[in-house]
Amino acid sequence: MDKTTLHDILAAEIASELDQIGARACCSAAQAIVWQRGTLVFDEALGHIDLSSPSAALITASTPMDIASVTKALVTATLAMQAVDEGLVDWDTPLSRLVERWQPGDARAASATLLHLLNHSSGLPAWVKFYERFPLDPDAEGARATHAAVIAEIAATPLVAAPGQHYAYSDLGYILLGHILEQVFSAPLDRLARARIFSPLGMAQSGFVSTLAGDRALLGAAATERCALRGRLIVGTVHDENTNIQGGVAGHAGVFSTAQDLLRFATHLLAIDHGERPERALVSAETLAFCWSEAARGADGSHLGGWDTPSGASSSAGRGFSAGRSVGHLGFTGSSLWIERDSATIAVLLTNRVYPTRQNERIKALRIAFHEAILAPAPSFCI
Repeated sequence: MDKTTLHDILAAEIASELDQIGARACCSAAQAIVWQRGTLVFDEALGHIDLSSPSAALITASTPMDIASVTKALVTATLAMQAVDEGLVDWDTPLSRLVERWQPGDARAASATLLHLLNHSSGLPAWVKFYERFPLDPDAEGARATHAAVIAEIAATPLVAAPGQHYAYSDLGYILLGHILEQVFSAPLDRLARARIFSPLGMAQSGFVSTLAGDRALLGAAATERCALRGRLIVGTVHDENTNIQGGVAGHAGVFSTAQDLLRFATHLLAIDHGERPERALVSAETLAFCWSEAARGADGSHLGGWDTPSGASSSAGRGFSAGRSVGHLGFTGSSLWIERDSATIAVLLTNRVYPTRQNERIKALRIAFHEAILAPAPSFCI
C-alpha cells in the first residue's frame, strides 16, 4: 500500500469551494484510517467542516462525523449479539414474542425471527417516509409519542414477502430491532450503546445526540445537508429524517463518531475473530463467528448477521477485499467501515458527501479507489 497514493486519492476529492462538491469533488471533509496486521499505516483528516467562510474550521481526527447506517453494525448488531450471549433472546426468537401486535392478520409473519431483522429478510419493506407525517425537530415529549406511533406502524406494515424468502435492505427492520433491544435490556438505545460499547472500548468521541436525554447539537461537527424540510444546514444533529423525528436515536442511524473510534471497535472485533481474548470482550467468539458466517445470511441478500459483505460487479469495498472473507457497512452520509479478515486489514472512510446536498454520487468512485489502493485486486491473466 502506497500512503502517498491514498493521500492523493482523498485530497483530490476534498472541495475548497462549495460549488465543487458533486462536480469535481466529493465532500468538504474526510477522515480515513487504514490498519493492517496490528499496525496503523494511514491516518488522515482532510478538509473543512463546512465551506461557509474562508475561515471555516479545519477537520481534525476528533471532529464528530454523522456515520448514518454504520450505526446498524456498530450499535444495533452488537447489542443483538450481546442479548444472545446473555440468553435474553436467541436468533430464532419469534418477533411475535418481542413486538406487540406484530403483523395481525398475516399468518406468514409467525415465522419471522430476530435473525430475519438482522439480515434484512423479515419481509418488511425498505423504507417509509415517516418524517412527512410526523414533526421534525420534536421536543422530548413529541419524540416519545412519534417513536411509539412509528413502532406500532412498522409492526402493522404489510410484509412484501414471507420472512426468510426475500432480501430488502430495511431501515424499518432496524428501527424495530432498536426498539426490541430497548425492551430486552430495559434502557434507551443511546444509554445502552454508551455503557455496553463506547465506554468499554474508550470510544470517547462516539454517541447519539438525543433530544430525549437533553443533548445539545455537537459543536464543531462536520456539516451535512442543507435541509429544505428543516430550513437549515444540519450541523451536530442527525441527518436522517426518520431518526430526527424520534429524537435523534434509532436502530438504523443516529451515531456520531470518528475514524479513530471506529478503528477501536473494529480491531476489538477482529481480535475476537482471530481467537484472541481481549479484556472485557463485547461479544463471544461463537456469536461473532455466527454473525459473520454464511449461516447468518438472509435470503438472496448481501447482509449477514448485521454486517454487509462485498457484492455486485463493483463493490464499494473494491476488488481486493475478498467477497468471502470481508465484512463491513456503509452509511448514506458518506461513511464506511470494511474489515478483510484474512489479511487483518481495516479501512475506515468518513466523509460528509451529503453537504450541501445529497444529490452527489462521487462517493461511489471514491470508495472503490480508496479501498483498491489499500488492497489491490488480484491480477487476471489471459492465456
